[in-house]
Amino acid sequence: MNALSRDEITRYSRNILLPEVRRAGQEKLKDASVFVVGAGGTGSPVLLYLAAAGVGHIRFVDSDSLDLTNLQRQVLYREADVGRAKVDLAEERLKELNPHIRLECLQKRFDPSSAPDLLAGMDLVIETADNFETKFAVNDACVSLGLPFITGGILRFDGQVLCVRPGQSSCYRCLFESPPPPGEVPSCSGAGVLGAVAGIIGSVMAGEALKILLGLPAAFGVLQQYNLLDSRMRTLQIPARKGCLCGAAGQNVG
Repeated sequence: MNALSRDEITRYSRNILLPEVRRAGQEKLKDASVFVVGAGGTGSPVLLYLAAAGVGHIRFVDSDSLDLTNLQRQVLYREADVGRAKVDLAEERLKELNPHIRLECLQKRFDPSSAPDLLAGMDLVIETADNFETKFAVNDACVSLGLPFITGGILRFDGQVLCVRPGQSSCYRCLFESPPPPGEVPSCSGAGVLGAVAGIIGSVMAGEALKILLGLPAAFGVLQQYNLLDSRMRTLQIPARKGCLCGAAGQNVG
């Protein structure tokens, strides 16, 4: 395990004060490797909080360049950044935030064919994409590789988060067996989203990720749904679907 430097002990002192973390837990975070899909609305707070918390190795992919419409919710970026690749901008911002961590930033979409290489050496995957194709691709790749992952989404005033431990909890396909027909579910670009919802859901995802990396109890197989208009978080235990590729049916899930 990599020991913390004096500067790191000072930087992470508020983490280390927690009985559930202490110095040993902070060293776990320093040794951890996390793969993040997407550096947009929910990806921004995920990346910021992982970097701030001292997760030692963060690898992430995003294929987009920054658009002016992104700035309403993608808090990693500034207006002067419009037109530049998000991965380059995110790398600059995260290095400024925490020079002690290792970053790998890839300007590409998540590709199932290259998933084994992309996910090699990772302890946890966090999926923050805005399309169902990527969500199902990440689910299937993580199930195949036995990697725990967190998936989330936002729309209008709503957001949801699901944590999955393959073989032990229900997965995304247990919740949604297959992608919806094109156009059936509206997108943020068509239906809108309040920017703060991205911050709330991204923060929930980052918090669950840190619990998993620290070995604390996490909400595996539980759908966390938040509605800003109701100011209400609801949780729903997702049963493992018989015949699902995750193989969790018949296991002690939850």
